[in-house]
Amino acid sequence: MKSSTSSANILCLLKFFYNDTFHGLFNRPFFKSRMNRYGLGILLIGIYLGYFYLNMVQLSTLSNNAVEADETTRLLAGKMTLSSYFNVVFILGTFMFILINGTVSLNRNSLFFAKTLPFSEREVNISQRLFKLSVALVFFELLMIIVAPALKLIPMRLGTALLVLITLHTVFISSFWLLDCLHATVLHRVTGIKRTIFSFILDLVLAGLVTLHLLKTRFQVDVWVSTLPYSILTITLVMLMTSLVVGTIAYTLHAVFFARNHLYVRQNYFKLGLPAFNIGLATTMPAIIRSKNFLYFWALLGVMSIGAWYQVGWGGTFQLWLFLLPILGVVTITYADATLAVRKLYGLYRIHPLMELMSLLAVAIILMAPALYVGIIETNSLNPYMYGINIFFAATIAGFLFPKSQSNINETIASVLTIILIVLLSVLVSIDGALYPTLAILLGVLYLILKKEYEVAK
Repeated sequence: MKSSTSSANILCLLKFFYNDTFHGLFNRPFFKSRMNRYGLGILLIGIYLGYFYLNMVQLSTLSNNAVEADETTRLLAGKMTLSSYFNVVFILGTFMFILINGTVSLNRNSLFFAKTLPFSEREVNISQRLFKLSVALVFFELLMIIVAPALKLIPMRLGTALLVLITLHTVFISSFWLLDCLHATVLHRVTGIKRTIFSFILDLVLAGLVTLHLLKTRFQVDVWVSTLPYSILTITLVMLMTSLVVGTIAYTLHAVFFARNHLYVRQNYFKLGLPAFNIGLATTMPAIIRSKNFLYFWALLGVMSIGAWYQVGWGGTFQLWLFLLPILGVVTITYADATLAVRKLYGLYRIHPLMELMSLLAVAIILMAPALYVGIIETNSLNPYMYGINIFFAATIAGFLFPKSQSNINETIASVLTIILIVLLSVLVSIDGALYPTLAILLGVLYLILKKEYEVAK
């Protein structure tokens, strides 16, 4: 590879990454039907607009209450709200970086293009980082459309409001670059499986620290900012300059000292020497439990369980399990990608969609057994168990719609879609019996997707 850096080459790489991404994004049997494409689009837009409407209703209530307050109280509340915005954007930038860094990876086409053509190591590195940032910004903008109207709660003029919007973006970008530089610094000389493990541990530490800030120290910072003898414009300008300086330093340090090329085909599964689990199909259980996501989840659960047991004893540990065990179902997000190559052979063995669906249901019943036990012990209810099974099939559907190997950002989109579905399912937990018809709907949708997959395989 060359050692120079050319902006034209970086733009060329970015253009290819985007073309390859959008080419594979909807290149699935389910999306061949126009009705399926429009139906899914209308559903997602409906959910998005519904959430936007609920936010506007709450905003209207808060605005009416704010009008009744005196000028001093409104100013204090405005500075506190502004500080809360900056804090939340920083926290969002951290979580978004962890998500994007762990899920956005170049597929084989993009890797081949970047590795074989004479681009320098620094050009490939910068292009990949800019690509990840652009993906993160898309999700950030979708959230900003929802929360931006709440800026009217802050007493300020139009020019200041526009400056606040710009500053929110610079805070997000600088936090992304800062964590990117931190990752590169810690993992600079680490390769192979050690790099994967160290990256996982670092993400856990960052997520823990940011969660602590979200739940505790953020409020202390907001109160402190509200008491400062400065105007909202001054606070915004200080944040703007600080974020620009921090972001520029972090980006420059990474580009100059840590621009190494760590692009390679990653193994998403590991060899597991266990007896064959022929639960309906011999491929179903291994495709799930041999995923690295499965190993990571249980490692995370083990670490958090030990910490909870040490801090609050078995009672607190069981409460933690009540929350985490149902979420085990998210590991099936890679199931579709794991079986993509062998699915073409299913017809030769007379395997049909209903057989695979029943195999997945049997595996879900087995894997969610710990959630069943904890749910009965703690709540004397099947809701945690049914919640976990619903998450299992929601993640499976997201994985079929956006399999990782088909596009550079498919795993990210599937992860975000799964998170949205988990939030919606959590609302149904409090409604008696609501999870049972929901499961029937998810099974029906998955059956239709499997049927399309089998039709294309033929």
